[in-house]
Amino acid sequence: MVNLRRFRVHIGDDVSYWRRQANGLLQASVLAPTLFNQYTNDLPVTHSCRFIYVDDICCALQAETFSDIECPLTVELAHLAKYCQLWRLKPSTPKTVTSVFHLHNNRSRCELNVHMNGQRLKHDPYPVYLGVTLDRTLSCTEHLSRSTAKLKSRNNLIAKLAGSLRGASASTLHT
Repeated sequence: MVNLRRFRVHIGDDVSYWRRQANGLLQASVLAPTLFNQYTNDLPVTHSCRFIYVDDICCALQAETFSDIECPLTVELAHLAKYCQLWRLKPSTPKTVTSVFHLHNNRSRCELNVHMNGQRLKHDPYPVYLGVTLDRTLSCTEHLSRSTAKLKSRNNLIAKLAGSLRGASASTLHT
């Protein structure tokens, strides 16, 4: 199989020559998740419950109070960061967030003070994991409202196309 992938770099008005990409896998390659799982098969044992899908790792801890979670979670992330550094993986601190799931309305604005690689992690009250938007009560309300908004905008677009001369006929769009 011939490698036809190539790249070049743009900096301002300057552009480099085309170069061939000699390593790595294509985005969305079916082999990539399997190889990543093999590569990270020796993740360090931690006290958190981990949910792993391809290169997304979610660490979950349960405690009586939010302050009981902050220190252990920071320690767990330090272990994972050390592992990543050893194997030349780069966790994205800006994309890593903390969230809390609970039913206490008076604590609804609570944010965890958790650090990774010396940076405090951003709090996200509505994290998205594997395409599902979570909320603090795990009721899926936020996910459903976001899905509804997407659906309405797409339906509006289809309705406009059906009413124009450039789009498909209404019966085709309906099908």
